[in-house]
Amino acid sequence: MNKLKSLCQLSISSLIVLAVFSGCNSTPKPTDNSLVSLESQTKISDGALHFDGKKLNNKTFKNPSTGPKHDFFFGRNISAHGDAVKPYKHYVFMTWYKGGKFNRNVMLSRLNTKTGSVKTIEFPHRHTGFRGDPLVGESHNTIGLAVSPINGTIHMVYDMHAYRDDAVTGRFKGRFVNDFFRYSYSVAGAAEVSDEQFTLAQFVKDTSEVSQGPDDYKHLTMTGNLADKANFAVLTYPKFFTTSDGTLLLYMRWGGNNNGAYYFNKYNADEQRWTRFEPFNHKDQKTHGHPYNWGLYGKMKYLNGKLRVGFQQRSADNSDRYKYQNGVYYAYSDHPDGMGQWKNHRGEAMTWPLVNSDEIKVHEPGDYISHQEPNSVFIVGGFDWTVTENEDIHFISKVRSTNGKRPDAENVAIHAYKPAGETEFKISTDFTGGDSIYTAGEDIFIIGLNKGYPYVEKAKGGTNNFVPMYKQKGGTQFDHGTIHIQDGKAYYFLMERGSGNSLPLHLQIIDLGVND
Repeated sequence: MNKLKSLCQLSISSLIVLAVFSGCNSTPKPTDNSLVSLESQTKISDGALHFDGKKLNNKTFKNPSTGPKHDFFFGRNISAHGDAVKPYKHYVFMTWYKGGKFNRNVMLSRLNTKTGSVKTIEFPHRHTGFRGDPLVGESHNTIGLAVSPINGTIHMVYDMHAYRDDAVTGRFKGRFVNDFFRYSYSVAGAAEVSDEQFTLAQFVKDTSEVSQGPDDYKHLTMTGNLADKANFAVLTYPKFFTTSDGTLLLYMRWGGNNNGAYYFNKYNADEQRWTRFEPFNHKDQKTHGHPYNWGLYGKMKYLNGKLRVGFQQRSADNSDRYKYQNGVYYAYSDHPDGMGQWKNHRGEAMTWPLVNSDEIKVHEPGDYISHQEPNSVFIVGGFDWTVTENEDIHFISKVRSTNGKRPDAENVAIHAYKPAGETEFKISTDFTGGDSIYTAGEDIFIIGLNKGYPYVEKAKGGTNNFVPMYKQKGGTQFDHGTIHIQDGKAYYFLMERGSGNSLPLHLQIIDLGVND
């Protein structure tokens, strides 16, 4: 163990890969050409923002600590969180916030995998904080990141949680006037300039009538037209995709937790302009004839050449058996940019934009728990989905008793999957669970942390036969991370476990052993 621990602490140039294999049920042992191994580990920063103070609520958020501890609303994680890591050619780009509490700058790092060098750009903008209060961290304000493979431009959307032209209430009223959407972009070719040239000078300043000064790199719209600004209000959770032909897409959530919609737009690399947002579903569904309003808890993804949506629904009905969300819903588009031709998992056309979510419902996780009284069923966390290149569809969910201390408490992990060519989903509760599921080629992967160490489980698409493939045994322990998979490799952007509100960041590149 001591020898293994020392190996994990070696530099990037001398890392030794490690793989751990074991059988699972009757699944055969993986062959040598399917090995999962650690390719490299690189420290990206010694100090990224983390919220180390108290978790505040609606009664306490107006009185945050003015001392060194960084109090927060919702969750502790703000760096190595969200759509924060993207590979491009032999580079890997990562976004994060600078630690500690009184810094909070938006940061962009670039790793050159050929040389091992890391170059970082610091932006003037600082994390706004919950409802405009910089003393209260806001974990929803993640940074979305993309690089256009057509013209080498870098794009970032960041630090917003359903903001509009005014703050909600209180002493920060007016905080977001003409600053409710934050978009930064570079000149063409910036992604692969030399280390010496990789500076803030590669990014385009805002010189519009709403510019906040000579150091403003935030743009209020993505179209370049301030008349479109209403189309860029009240948005949260940016996530970029790259389509099969190299087109960039972005999606965000418009609205709130139980009354929301997914909106997406497209980048025209020739014109270097984004379109306005288009809806996947309508918000305010009651105004479109639906009996109740509902929101989406899930993700839009671009997989196997198609734009897709998978989510759980959170309705505005607070008297049913579900504490928050319920159900599993899925749809995909046969249009290359998602502009129409939306269908449910059976290939049946759905209403677009969607109003009645039952048109695309897959199954109900709540059916696997017996409680019937109001707010007794809790389906939050442990939900994700993916689709393989063979078109196998997979969903993972967790459902449990809201009150875990009741004598008849239940807790169930569910894997719902539909092998390619079949018409209905198979539902299995013989599943150890996980927080995230991914695909590369024909395979699916559960990737996460166990006691602070990364691990990988693998199964053939369209099956439930997961095999442990890799587990780090020593070295740096991590608190959390976010993953992007491309070309058979997992880019795992991780925050080191520690104390304080300024913690190190690392990037692990894990070869998933996928045969081309």
